[in-house]
Amino acid sequence: MEEGLQYLSAPGEALVLAQALQEHGESEAALRVAKHGLTLEGAKNSLATWMRDLASGLGKMELALEAAQIAFREHPELSAYLRLQELAGDRWPDLRAELLNHLRQTKLYYREGSVDIFLHEGLIEDAIAALEGSGNYQLIGRVVDAALESHPEWVISVCRRQAEPIMDQGQARYYHHAVRWLGKAKAAYQAAGREEEWRTYLEALLERHQRKYKLVPMLEELEG
Repeated sequence: MEEGLQYLSAPGEALVLAQALQEHGESEAALRVAKHGLTLEGAKNSLATWMRDLASGLGKMELALEAAQIAFREHPELSAYLRLQELAGDRWPDLRAELLNHLRQTKLYYREGSVDIFLHEGLIEDAIAALEGSGNYQLIGRVVDAALESHPEWVISVCRRQAEPIMDQGQARYYHHAVRWLGKAKAAYQAAGREEEWRTYLEALLERHQRKYKLVPMLEELEG
């Protein structure tokens, strides 16, 4: 352990040593090495998550909470967020507000974690904002489904943007995707009390794409 504390150069190395120590029954030494590893440069999520669970199992809740926050900030995801809620106890309201603000202010390449957390909290506008610039169709679909009632205008706009290029470019093998987006748009038009506008829009689509014999029957199924 002493040599590790002196010569370790990355969190991943600290994790390997800490795990070895714990396997030999040296949990306190393992925690000490893990805590040191979190001060080193490099990716810390794996080490922090492991340390969180070990510290929690040993009843060292402050240490577990500290590690949990490091893991979450480096790799925010819903499971890490819920684990933090368990560990925080009465401190959760303040910590929750802090974590949500952190997510709002941090632009992440992978947005699934942020979106999942915002949807879990019922923060639809934050979920929509977190989607900005994302091309992840499944993720967009999840937010669309959650926002149908509260943000129908946004849903209509997003679904039309997803569906129209597929139809306009005649991408026949993707027509089913376009129609699926249009089905969500239809539900949003209905939620907004704009059924007549939906019918006018669908009629215009049928007129524009009347020569696309594969697409027309699929669009007609949306008339009901």
